[in-house]
Amino acid sequence: MEKIRSFIAVNLNPDIKEYLTSLQACLNVPETKIKWVKKNNLHLTMKFLGYITLDQAEFIKSTLKEITNLYNPFNIKLSSNIGTFPTYQMPRIIWVGIKEGISELAELYNCIENNLSKKGFPGEAKDFSGHITIGRVKYIRDKTSLIQTLKSVEVNNITQKINSIDLMESELTPSGPIYKITVKFSL
Repeated sequence: MEKIRSFIAVNLNPDIKEYLTSLQACLNVPETKIKWVKKNNLHLTMKFLGYITLDQAEFIKSTLKEITNLYNPFNIKLSSNIGTFPTYQMPRIIWVGIKEGISELAELYNCIENNLSKKGFPGEAKDFSGHITIGRVKYIRDKTSLIQTLKSVEVNNITQKINSIDLMESELTPSGPIYKITVKFSL
């Protein structure tokens, strides 16, 4: 049975992708290895689905169509600072947050979670955290230097209108994942 590695995302416009890529260049710290997210792969994840069957994909499509009919387009704005998961003291993921539009994103996320969990998709154990992953820390020699660099960068509060959410396919390759939009659902 064919399975597709999938997730639900809000895709970013070219201006935000370009800006976030320029930020990555400012965050290189000597003796630190960070795998930066490629410009074309920058997005805001709403739900990671994992490997799904074609039947599950059809169900997800019909569910997302129903959900997006309930919502109007809205704006998001990038927050001013860069964060890390799980903490600054143990940085593994480097991300840029969302400052405005977060309540709309959270509401949309909760609706997706509730509808899909009723049909057997595993629910998330944590609350929604609206963020855009820009890098994954692989190695740090000088943690203090990395933390100071991350805290010193001020992110421009760029705005984007969110008109849709997308069902995405993720193909894993030796050079990194390749994402493509399976279906776009307009709000």
